[in-house]
Amino acid sequence: MSDDMTDAAGKRVYEVDEVVLGWKPAESADAALEWVLQRIDRLAAPLTLLTVLDAKKSYDDEQRAQIQRDAEAVAGEIEKKHPSITVTTRIVEGDPPQVLAGLTSPEKLVVVGTDRRRGLSLRYAFSFGARLAARANGPVALIPHGESELGTGVVVGVDGTPASLAAARVAARIALARGGEELVIVHVWQEPTPWQDAYLPPDDGFLESLQKVHQDVLDESVAQFAEDWPELVITKKLVHGLAPWGLLDQAARGSLLVVGTRSSRGIQRFFLGSVSHTVVLNLEGPTIVVPNK
Repeated sequence: MSDDMTDAAGKRVYEVDEVVLGWKPAESADAALEWVLQRIDRLAAPLTLLTVLDAKKSYDDEQRAQIQRDAEAVAGEIEKKHPSITVTTRIVEGDPPQVLAGLTSPEKLVVVGTDRRRGLSLRYAFSFGARLAARANGPVALIPHGESELGTGVVVGVDGTPASLAAARVAARIALARGGEELVIVHVWQEPTPWQDAYLPPDDGFLESLQKVHQDVLDESVAQFAEDWPELVITKKLVHGLAPWGLLDQAARGSLLVVGTRSSRGIQRFFLGSVSHTVVLNLEGPTIVVPNK
């Protein structure tokens, strides 16, 4: 017997050992909690409500006790509505992004709520979500609160790199786990910048040839997933423009965006790639960042 966590052959397609929700009494955490509760039964994984007390702030005994009571009250309500799910509360102290990143792994899904950023965002500007995702060793779901009504379809960007293909595999499994929701595979491309004109061949058909190359990247990615999961409903989109903004535009029409980010070492591990970083700083809706570890 199959359900929306299995494929046509009855094989489970999206499993996690644990869902860790960064929780505190705040609107952003409430939005993330609601997002988790809409999916926790299908994930069939234990849920941990993790409250990280910022080590830079001071909390007296009564404040800590109240936070514990609030967390236990939320856990109790979850268990009433989802009796098959084991819910645990934990309160620790430290730097919140660093603590949560230390808990990430390919077998866990870490979920946090975020505030929406307004105004201009610099490439190397920081946010809680960007700091967490840059250090993560597994998928991180960032859920902005106060979002508008979501569309349909799991959107994922591909560019032929291992990082994007890892993200696409997660997106495909999520689409299947959500009852066969449409998987929208997007490849965003643009022509070379003006300063590169001197290196372009004197061929009037060059841009058409370049577009075909990008179309091939998209077609090959789609073909791979269509072969692996023939029951998937896949839509492919070749988008012209800057990669992060092309993805965000598509994400605004979907229910979830999945993006990949490359592994880094040294000081670079504190930054996401330029595309995923811009996406995280300008969330249009629920977004999962998948590191290529």
